[in-house]
Amino acid sequence: MNIETFSTMPLKFLPLSAILLLLTVLSCNLHNDRPLSTREVKDLIKLNNDSLMIELDSLSEIGFNLPPLYNPGTFDSATVNKFFELAKATDGEVKLLVNSKMVTNEIVDIINSHAENNADILFLIDKTGSMIDDIENVKQGLKQVIDAINHYHHIQLAVALYGDKNTDGPNWFSFKNFGNDYQAVYRFIHDISVTSGDDYPESVYDGFFKSCETGFWRSSSKRMILLIGDAPPLEKPLSDFTLADVIEKATADNIKMNFYPIVVMPYLFSEEIAAEAVNFEKGKVISMLYPNPTTGNLAIRFEKDDQYAIQIFNTSGSLILSDNFSGTTWKKNIGNLADGVFTVRAYNGNKKFETARFILSK
Repeated sequence: MNIETFSTMPLKFLPLSAILLLLTVLSCNLHNDRPLSTREVKDLIKLNNDSLMIELDSLSEIGFNLPPLYNPGTFDSATVNKFFELAKATDGEVKLLVNSKMVTNEIVDIINSHAENNADILFLIDKTGSMIDDIENVKQGLKQVIDAINHYHHIQLAVALYGDKNTDGPNWFSFKNFGNDYQAVYRFIHDISVTSGDDYPESVYDGFFKSCETGFWRSSSKRMILLIGDAPPLEKPLSDFTLADVIEKATADNIKMNFYPIVVMPYLFSEEIAAEAVNFEKGKVISMLYPNPTTGNLAIRFEKDDQYAIQIFNTSGSLILSDNFSGTTWKKNIGNLADGVFTVRAYNGNKKFETARFILSK
């Protein structure tokens, strides 16, 4: 490692001590083109690693959007994948529910975590037959939802209901803009009647675009879409739009429409499956991840000897490596990957998971 190589690092990533040392070494080398001593090289390498760790610490505050963990037999993978892509592309968040009784709590949590004054909030709800229990729970918990909205000022609220535009006739879609007349929401929600929906996928994309034709979106600060459903979107030719069309529309203005999908377990699943379904739980799984930063070799020491699934994601949330492992210390050479910041997610057979960040710098 020579001084020219090190001096090309952006100064914003260097601590003050590193900058002072670098300037000192540079000044000593102005008239003497001598090689750096071993001590100087070691000091510079250490400071280089320190600066990388400062970068990692700052990046740890950023919430990278990772695909949700779920049992493949519990949720429809097409629904989860499409709804997750909507959330990721629009800076939202996806939720998975195995119990429809929790839908109110999830709605309230999303509002409390993401709403703000002067926001537009659209509820985009699948109203087909398989959603009957979820809609009933929304009716029962509506007061909690309105109470959460009332914590903010000048929230504009609307509800859009969608089914299958190919089989449900003219009643496949309905929309109501309530503005800030939240009492009127009670009457509208309690009068919802479900439609057949016929096949399993529904007109999610078309419902979104129909709602955009109403002139509802006005906020210059926050636009939220709470998408609640249990079925994947219909695709062309049964839909006039694609996932890419929805994302383009939602992100076209200066203010994005943030999607917060809630995927509920389909009503068609048996009570036995519902009883056995348990969401993954965040907990202590990883004892140590090292070295960090790494030049290629990576090791993860786990809390106990067990079976694990290991996933590595890049900063865009794309899965780039997955592995299954049994034991206490997993090792892998990842030198074939491009330099950058990555997230590891590991989970065990008890559905407990943990994430950690590392830097690859070859």
